[in-house]
Amino acid sequence: MLKIGVLCLVVAVLLTVQSTAAPALAASERLPNLQALKAEDIRVEVVGNRKRLRFSTISQNAGVGPLELQGGEVVNGRSKQRVYQHVYLEGGEVNTYLVGEFVYHPGHRHFHLGDYARYTLTPVSSSTNVSPRTSIKTSFCIMDTTKLLDLPGTPTSAVYDQCGGTLQGMSVGWGDRYGYSLAGQEIDITTLPDGDYVLTITIDPLGKLRESTPSDNKSAVTIRIAGRTVEVLTP
Repeated sequence: MLKIGVLCLVVAVLLTVQSTAAPALAASERLPNLQALKAEDIRVEVVGNRKRLRFSTISQNAGVGPLELQGGEVVNGRSKQRVYQHVYLEGGEVNTYLVGEFVYHPGHRHFHLGDYARYTLTPVSSSTNVSPRTSIKTSFCIMDTTKLLDLPGTPTSAVYDQCGGTLQGMSVGWGDRYGYSLAGQEIDITTLPDGDYVLTITIDPLGKLRESTPSDNKSAVTIRIAGRTVEVLTP
């Protein structure tokens, strides 16, 4: 009888340990990692009595999963629709998050994600009374335009190649380039004095998108503006 009692006690202990063991970890999310590259093709444009600093920008995805955006419900008439981000899991499932709105951009004639980028021009010297200038550019059509990195999961050809209000995104290892000639790739410097400035590119400035880290969402380059010329001081 003693042996039977000991055996029952051992079984009870094993069952207790098994029932209180930590549950298996949920499948981890394969998040994108958006990175802002430094502005390129920087130049001054004068049209009439307006003077603008124009430049090209590239954001790239150095994460382990794509940035995938799905258009949803139409809001505010027909000009906007809610946007959901699909985040893929290791096990193949998908988590969905509300991240913003698609806005129809009449200058580009397609849908853009609002609050995707911010361009800021700040004087280098803190003694100047010149205030930072910010571009009105806040939206992008997100798509695969340029293959930049060779990472695990990088597709050989573009997956997201449309600017519609249904599906947009950026594949792993790919970037989205906006040339200096496009509408919005500019900061008005009409009343800005000549001098040294820092041109900063910030991707997802409001932190709405799900990604692995926001620490590399910003890039900066120092430039010297002199009349109609621009000199890059830091490559």
